[in-house]
Amino acid sequence: MKVELTPDAAVWVEAEVAAGRFPTVEDAVRYAVNAAKLTTLRRDVEASDAEGGSVTTDEARRYVREHLDRLKQTPRVS
Repeated sequence: MKVELTPDAAVWVEAEVAAGRFPTVEDAVRYAVNAAKLTTLRRDVEASDAEGGSVTTDEARRYVREHLDRLKQTPRVS
């Protein structure tokens, strides 16, 4: 899969790699994608909580851990 970043995103990625935060461009993009996934997951949990969800903190943590484990097992497309 090839992805074209916006100029702003490309500047961020290049700066992060140059600063040594990420070893490669791919690692920086992977980090950004995972951050987006976590943001979505947090939003879903907060929405459920706002609707009066009756999930305990431990149940929520278990769900998040299992969800993230499943994402790690998703085959990568080259």
